[in-house]
Amino acid sequence: MFAAFHPIAEGRIRESVGLAFEDFAVGQVFHHRPGVTVTQQDNVNEALVTLNQAALHYDENYAAATEFGRPLVVSTLTLQRAVGLGWKTFGRRRRILWFSSIRLTSPVYGGDTLYAQTKILAARDDKADTDCGSLTCEASLTRSDRTVVAVVTYDQSIYRRDRGPFAALGY
Repeated sequence: MFAAFHPIAEGRIRESVGLAFEDFAVGQVFHHRPGVTVTQQDNVNEALVTLNQAALHYDENYAAATEFGRPLVVSTLTLQRAVGLGWKTFGRRRRILWFSSIRLTSPVYGGDTLYAQTKILAARDDKADTDCGSLTCEASLTRSDRTVVAVVTYDQSIYRRDRGPFAALGY
């Protein structure tokens, strides 16, 4: 149904990433694999880059005295993984238009392996934009024990087949 490899010449195959807008339909659920294991170093780096000075994210002794008992992963890193793990499916994205809901439902810790899935809630064929259509998506992020840790609803603009930078590259 969805091919990621296309013959371009004798003995030559081009790998493509991302589905065109026309490939999406309301109700589809994409399970993004592989997952990713978040390390405490990933967490510390994200806290430093975003200037998040909350000791709860990087100080083991401080975190041990909280209800969580150990450092929590920074929420921006969790959000990045919820949306970013879908990169192969949404590789033809022009841009994320907006986030309508971000729910962090369970703590994430260094060492947790996270898996994402995305459900297509709406697909809009905007006649004014000949290059893209827009999707409303709900991305769910779970730990390996199947606990949901985040649910993110957002709209994104996806290039149509034979449009955008991909058309110039031949896929």
